[in-house]
Amino acid sequence: MGFHNIINLITTSFLSVAAISIKDAAKDFRIGVATNSMRFNDDAYIRATKKFNYMVAENGCKLSSIQPWKGFYMYYDCDAHLAKAEELGMAFRGHCLIWHSYQPQWFQEITDPQEMENTIVDHITNVLNHYKGKIDTWDVVNEAIDDESTGEDGTWDMRDSFIYRALPNFVDIAFQTARKVDPSVKLFYNDYDIEGDDIRDGKKANSVYNFVKDMVERGIPIDGVGIQYHLHTDKIVTYENVMKNIRRFNDLGLEVQITEMDINSVEGNTEEAFDLQAKLYGEALKACLNSENCTGFIIWGVGDGDSWRREGYPLTFNSNYTPKPAYYALLNTLKEYKNITIDEGETGDTESIDDNKDDDTTEADDHTDDVENETPENVEEDEDNDLENAEEDEDNETPENVEEGGDNEADDDSEADDDTEAEDDTETEDEDNGKGNGKGNGKGNGKGNGKGNGKGNGKGNGKGNGKGNGKGNGKGNGKGNDKGNGKGNGKGNGKGKW
Repeated sequence: MGFHNIINLITTSFLSVAAISIKDAAKDFRIGVATNSMRFNDDAYIRATKKFNYMVAENGCKLSSIQPWKGFYMYYDCDAHLAKAEELGMAFRGHCLIWHSYQPQWFQEITDPQEMENTIVDHITNVLNHYKGKIDTWDVVNEAIDDESTGEDGTWDMRDSFIYRALPNFVDIAFQTARKVDPSVKLFYNDYDIEGDDIRDGKKANSVYNFVKDMVERGIPIDGVGIQYHLHTDKIVTYENVMKNIRRFNDLGLEVQITEMDINSVEGNTEEAFDLQAKLYGEALKACLNSENCTGFIIWGVGDGDSWRREGYPLTFNSNYTPKPAYYALLNTLKEYKNITIDEGETGDTESIDDNKDDDTTEADDHTDDVENETPENVEEDEDNDLENAEEDEDNETPENVEEGGDNEADDDSEADDDTEAEDDTETEDEDNGKGNGKGNGKGNGKGNGKGNGKGNGKGNGKGNGKGNGKGNGKGNGKGNDKGNGKGNGKGNGKGKW
C-alpha cells in the first residue's frame, strides 16, 4: 500500500470517528461493552466506554459480588455499574444470577437439595426485586452444559457442577423463580462455544439448542440465548454458520444476543491479526443485524489491557483506548446497515480521537506505530520496567491507592465466561501522590514506548508512574505509544491521576 493510500486510510478513519460514534450509528440497536467499576475514574476508559450504548458488569452483578456471605447482600458494585450506565446514557444488561464458577465457599459447600433450592430462590428473588424496573434483561443461568456434550439425537449433557450435583433441576427452578419475581424482565441462558458448526464441530451448539428447545416445549420461561462468541484467530466461525445458528433459535421464538465477544490473537500484536479481528467482529455484528431475533451485541471489555485475555489483544480498543481496526469494522457495519453517511450529524457523543490525546495518546497512527515498534522483546522490557516502576512507587503508595484486581477466569480452552476478569495490575488512583517534577513512566531522556523524548504517564511537571522527566518502556528516542517530554495522564504542576 502506498504512502498516500495509508494517509488517506488514516484520515478517513479519523474523520469517521470524529463525525459519528458507534453509539450514534447504532441508533436503537444495543451494542456495548463489559465494564469494571475500578476503571471508572479513568477518563480515557470512560471516553471509550461511552462510544457505545449498552453496558454489562464484568463481575459486579454476579452472586459472588452481591452475596459474598450467605444472606448478606451487597449491591454497591452492581449499583455503581448501573449508575454509570445511566450517567452515560447507556442501557444496562444483568449478568448473571446463577453460575457454577468463581463462587464463594459457602455456596460451593451446599450439598442438600432443599438448601440449594432455597439459596437459588432467595438470591434470585432478592436481586430481581432490587433491580425491578431498572434492568430489563438478565442472564439467569450461565454455562450449565458440559463442554463435551455431543448433542446427538436431540440430547445434551449437563455440566457436573456442585450446583447440578445438589439440585439437578436447578435451571428450571432458576428460570421459574425469575419469571415469578419479575414477569417483565427478559430471561436468557448464556454459554460459550455455541456460535456454530465451526466450533467443537457444532456439538456443543447442538446440545445447547436441544437443551433450550426442551425448556420451551416444557413451558419453562425463557426469552433468549446469549452466545458468548469468544474466538481465537486460529479458531473462527463463518458468517453463514452463525446465521444458521441464530435462525434456529428464532424458530423457537427466542431472542439471541452476542454477549461476550472477544478475539484472542494467537499471533500477537500484528497488523494481519488485527485485520482478521476486524473482519470477524464485522461479520459477527452483520450476522446479528441481519437476524430479526438478535437484539444486542456486547464486547467483553473496553481496552486490551482490561481483558482477561490481555496478552491476545482481543478487543476493539488498545490499552491506551485508541480505536483498533475492529472498532472501525463495527462502526462501518452499523453505518452501512443504518444507511448513515459520514456527513450526518451526531446525536450524542461529540468527541473525536483528538479529544483523547492529552490522556491516552490516541493518535490516528497509533496502530501503525504499535505494529512497527512493539515486538516480543519490547513487551518483555515493558514488564521489567513496570516492575522497576512499581518498586520506585512503593514509598508513595498506600492501601487506599492500590486497586485490587478481579478474579481470573477459566483458561482459554474452557473459555468459562471470561466472566473472568483478568487480574488487574495494581494501580494507584489518587491525585497528587508523586514527588518533585513529575513522577513519569521512565527515567532519563526517553526510555520508553514513546515518541520524541519519552512520554510517561504524566504531562509537563505532572505525575506519572516513574521518576524524572519521562521514563517509558523502551529505549532511546524511539517511536512508540507516547509522544512528548513527559506527557501522560496528569497535567500541570503535580496534579495527575497517579
